[in-house]
Amino acid sequence: MPRRPLAMSVVSVLLLATAACGGGSGSSEKADTASDTKALAGVSVDGEVGTGLEVKLDKPVKTDGVKSEVLTTGDGDPVKANEVALLQLYIGNGTSGQKAVNTYDAGPPVQVTMSEGQLFQVLLDAVVGEPAGSRVAITAPASDVWGAQGAPQLKIGPDDTAVFVADIVSVPPTEVLDGPEGKQLEPPADAPTVIEKDGAVTGFDWSTAPEKAPQKLTVIPLIEGEGPPARAGSMVTFDYFGSVYGSKKPFDESYSREPAAFGVGVGGLIPAWDKSIPGLKRGSRVLIIAPPGEAYGDQPREGIPANSTLVFVVDVLGVS
Repeated sequence: MPRRPLAMSVVSVLLLATAACGGGSGSSEKADTASDTKALAGVSVDGEVGTGLEVKLDKPVKTDGVKSEVLTTGDGDPVKANEVALLQLYIGNGTSGQKAVNTYDAGPPVQVTMSEGQLFQVLLDAVVGEPAGSRVAITAPASDVWGAQGAPQLKIGPDDTAVFVADIVSVPPTEVLDGPEGKQLEPPADAPTVIEKDGAVTGFDWSTAPEKAPQKLTVIPLIEGEGPPARAGSMVTFDYFGSVYGSKKPFDESYSREPAAFGVGVGGLIPAWDKSIPGLKRGSRVLIIAPPGEAYGDQPREGIPANSTLVFVVDVLGVS
């Protein structure tokens, strides 16, 4: 997968680091309704899922254990354990009334794997099984989340109450095609030719392509899909094949494995993908030629020299 190196924001790195040092597992007790209950006593939440989140804490917020409450129930596919999801997340100190983190401040959602060590256990207990589009709030003793040390980097002590609000923005699509489907399009005569075997992309024929790589991002539609379009800030499932321009061997591909699901437009992929994938319909196949500035620039990667132009075949097989 053409991920951008060091692509995660400071906020998302912080979330992963604090999750990894967590000590307690806690047991989550979900409220039956989204009305004002003990789970949200002293906590006011405004804004729509996916667009914004404002949380006001009337200090001190107190709780006698880990409690969670579904504030908004979405209509998407459910979050699954050990799979990725895109979340927007608020963390606050209910004792002091201060915000620690709100990922909406940074813009795009954070892609997180739903497993212990990647996310707080109290959040896993609350969001796994909930559908995309949902908003869940959690209050918990900080010691149940991070252990006896609390979370000093978030200015939350072990005796404080931790407040979380999680928006489930997107999960991997469940409707995934076996391969591209749609109208075949004629590429330009000087485009590299895609080589296939038994329906899988295996390489490029460069005989018709210019010796010098294009200097600008180039997207060449090969198959125009007829399904719903991919959206920035959502999960998309792909098959892909990537080579350095002019090379007969890939540096990475998915056709010999399972298709890959990843968030687009959230800063986790190289710029060429984040710019090219949104708007493509399910079933589409495109050829993406990414100059260094739209790929990895002067940073070498395994199989990719510094300042390389990269060429990808991308099949959009599922969109959420």
